[in-house]
Amino acid sequence: MAAETLQATSSPRKRFQEKETLDPRLPMLLLNADGDIQHITPAARMLLEYPGRQPIDPCFFTHVHSRNLQQVWHDLAAMARQRKQQASWLLRLRTGRGHWRWFQVRARNLLAEQGGILLLLQPLQQA
Repeated sequence: MAAETLQATSSPRKRFQEKETLDPRLPMLLLNADGDIQHITPAARMLLEYPGRQPIDPCFFTHVHSRNLQQVWHDLAAMARQRKQQASWLLRLRTGRGHWRWFQVRARNLLAEQGGILLLLQPLQQA
């Protein structure tokens, strides 16, 4: 599994460092070049409301709201072609309970270094 080769960072406040890692305390996903979820941290599972061992659809695009899908697909495709290094989106993701929740998502192209695209989720507060 790709996540086994990644080590935890020393500080959860450090978001994107030169050598990216999957910290289980941070809400992160690792996608392959096709947009399939290769690894999801426990913190991301909790934010997305997928408790315990509840299965999660491996296709990241199925979790993205249709109004946000085109930009996300475009940026991830550009990353898969090794051109685009970073992206940031304000988007809605479907939770394990079927609700839509707003997130700020930061993506980092790590395909060359670690074989994936790293996503960091930050939930937006609902008023």
